[in-house]
Amino acid sequence: MRRWIFVLCVILWPWQAWAAGYGVYEWSARGNALGGAMVARDGDPSSVAYNPAAITDLPGNQIQIGATAIAPMATMDVHEAGLEDMDFNDSVWGLPTMYYTRQLSDNYWFGIGMFSRVGLGTDYEDQDSWAGRYNCSHAAIKSVSINPNLAMRFSDAFSLAVGVDATYLDFSYDMTLGDRNPDHDVLHEISADGWGYGVNLGARYRPFDWLAFGVLWRSEIELTVHGDADFTQKGVVPPSAFRLHDTGVSGTEPVPESVTMGVMVKPVDRLSLEFDAVWTKWSSYKSLIIEYDDPQFFGTELESDKNWSNTWRFQFGAEYALTESLDLRAGYVYDQSPVNDDYEDYAVPCTDRQIVTLGAGWKFSDAWTVDASYGYLWMKDRDYEARPAEGIVELSREDAHAHMVGMSLTYKF
Repeated sequence: MRRWIFVLCVILWPWQAWAAGYGVYEWSARGNALGGAMVARDGDPSSVAYNPAAITDLPGNQIQIGATAIAPMATMDVHEAGLEDMDFNDSVWGLPTMYYTRQLSDNYWFGIGMFSRVGLGTDYEDQDSWAGRYNCSHAAIKSVSINPNLAMRFSDAFSLAVGVDATYLDFSYDMTLGDRNPDHDVLHEISADGWGYGVNLGARYRPFDWLAFGVLWRSEIELTVHGDADFTQKGVVPPSAFRLHDTGVSGTEPVPESVTMGVMVKPVDRLSLEFDAVWTKWSSYKSLIIEYDDPQFFGTELESDKNWSNTWRFQFGAEYALTESLDLRAGYVYDQSPVNDDYEDYAVPCTDRQIVTLGAGWKFSDAWTVDASYGYLWMKDRDYEARPAEGIVELSREDAHAHMVGMSLTYKF
C-alpha cells in the first residue's frame, strides 16, 4: 500500500492550488478554459470529475492525461512599525490529472478519474522574519482523489451516474512558538496524512440537441490524519520557558459536500454556452484541532476556530467550433470566499476571487486531441486586524493574483 501511495503521488501530486477556501476545480485544460462550466455540456474523459453522467457521450475507450501549472503572487503589507512586509514565495505549482472511460454496452459506461478536490499551498518568502510566523509560516494540503463511476443511459435524453470517492490527503503546517522575541523562537512543524471516503451522484438531461441540464452532488469526506509534530529551537530559549518534545499527532480535515447545477444552450450549431452554480458546504469546517499523543506545556491539543460560511461559485463558459478540428473557448468565474472575517488567518489568506479564461482544443487525428488553457485569477485585497493572542498582526494583503496554464492530451481507442 505504501508503494502504491508513493507511485500515485509522484504521478498525480497537486502541490498547490489557489482557491476560495482550499477547494480545487482545475480538472482539465478544456474545463479550465470554460471556467469549469462542464456539468451539462457534451462530455470528454474529464467529465468523470465534472459530471460522470456525461461520459455516456463517449464511445469505445478513452484516456486523458493533463496538468495545470499555477504561479501565485501576493504581498502582505505589514502596518506595525519595525516589521517587514512579506511576499509569497515565487513558485510554480502543478495540478496533474488522469481519466479513463470505457463503454461497457449500449447503456452502461465505466469511468475513473484521479484528480484533486482540495489543495492548498501557502508559503511565505522568509519564514524567519515573517511577522505572521506566530500564526502560520507554511500550510499545505496535498491530495489525490480516486473516483470510479458507473454511468447509465436510460434514454437518448437522460443519463445517471454513481461513484465512490477515495481521497488521500497529506497535511503540513508550520508556525513559530514564542513571545515575538526572535531569540525565543521555536519552530513547530506538523505533518500528517490519511484516507477518507465518500460518494457522488450525477445526472444529465438533454431534451434537445441545443439544450441540456446537469447536476452533480459530492458528499462530504471527513479525513482523519495521523503524523508527527516536531519542534526546532531557533533562538536561545530559557530552559524553563517551554517543555516541548517531538510527538505523534492526529486531526481531522473536511472535504466539504458540494452541489453543482448547470444549463447548456446552443444558440447556433457551432456555439455552446453554459452557466453553472456550485454550492459548497464550507460550514462543516468549524475548527482545526491538532491532538498530541504526548502533552506539551500548552496542553494536549491546539485548536484554531474557523467557522467558515457556505459559498457559491458561479461559472460561465463558451465553446465555438471554428472548424471540424479546432474549438475556441472562453470562460469567467466568480468564487466566493468562505473565510469568516472574525477568524481570518495566514494559512488560508483568501477573499472573493475572479478568473477569466481562454483556451483551444485541436483534434489532430481521429484518435488524438490536445487541449490548452490560460487563466488569470485575482482576489480582492484584505485587511487584517491585530489579534495578538492568535499571532495576527495588523496588515493588508495586496495584489493577490495568479497565472494558470493547462494542457490535456486525449487518446481514443
